[in-house]
Amino acid sequence: MNLRCLPLALALLAAPLNPAAQPRSRAPLSARDRVYVVRPGDTIRRIAAVLEVPVRDFAALNNLRAPFLLTVGRRLRVPEGVSQEVLRTLPTREEVSSDDDGGAHRPGRVNLVRARDAVELSTNFTATGPALRARVERMLQARTGAVHMIHPRLVRVFPTLSDRFGGRRITVLSGYRPHRGGRDEPRNRHALGYAVDLRVEGVALRAVWEYCRTLPNLGCGLSTRGNFVHVDVRTGSAAWMIGARDEPTPPEDDLREVADEARAE
Repeated sequence: MNLRCLPLALALLAAPLNPAAQPRSRAPLSARDRVYVVRPGDTIRRIAAVLEVPVRDFAALNNLRAPFLLTVGRRLRVPEGVSQEVLRTLPTREEVSSDDDGGAHRPGRVNLVRARDAVELSTNFTATGPALRARVERMLQARTGAVHMIHPRLVRVFPTLSDRFGGRRITVLSGYRPHRGGRDEPRNRHALGYAVDLRVEGVALRAVWEYCRTLPNLGCGLSTRGNFVHVDVRTGSAAWMIGARDEPTPPEDDLREVADEARAE
């Protein structure tokens, strides 16, 4: 080796490797690296449901006492043992620090409440995957507690509606309903996990229904008697009213194709 090149070679050997060139592993998140920021309308029960922890444990960790009054913007500690899937849906400390919008709606974030028992689910629907779908399936379970697979496209309806209406809470009246007919009788979309009946808090049913009609490959029914909007996934678009003098029958489509689509996803 040329002695004049020796210092350069030694410097290259001593220089640290480019960190950008090193493979980065996705380190697990610690609960201490996350906080829950109280949003408008939050209650201790709702937050505990998001974190999937007992209300008592969450209150004790944050020194909260009845009647558990919460201030918008307050940062609350997250208990140990919260799953990685849930932790990744929460804003980081840096995101919270840079959030100057006063708790405005974040795209993809959905607040659901089940009408019959007030069970709530508030999470980031951009964090897609089996864990998110499982949480939605538990939210849409039958009155008997039976859980059924929910069509992935129906799951995506929730963030679409939430983003459209500024993150307003969505009330779920009915999701999965077991088939009650005979073995040879056709199953309706609720029994297949393809339909949900809902309302959007503070938004007229007609406005929700009109927007639903603009979305492709959905069936949208406006029930003035039941005070809800029915939404289902299908191979084409359809819209109808329930309770009107002239009630159009929603067109049938190929349920087998819808099922194949669900399995493919």
